[in-house]
Amino acid sequence: MSIVLPQNEKYLRDAFGSALRDGACVLDADREVGYVRLEYGTRRGPDSAYWDGWFTVARSRGDHPLRGKVMTGRLVQLIGGAA
Repeated sequence: MSIVLPQNEKYLRDAFGSALRDGACVLDADREVGYVRLEYGTRRGPDSAYWDGWFTVARSRGDHPLRGKVMTGRLVQLIGGAA
């Protein structure tokens, strides 16, 4: 598991305040089930001071973090945590 900067933890909450992490199962804004995919080690991930809270919701946990729908925490609802 990669480290999330403290200032970015606020972005990793769903519409109801539940904590999100990489691989979490969510219901997205289009009412489709998907998995949160976070990209660590770049400026587009929660371990970067430049991250603005956007992440990908992919069809499977194994999909690449850049493949899927771009969402923020307030656009998704947590269904289940990552295994």
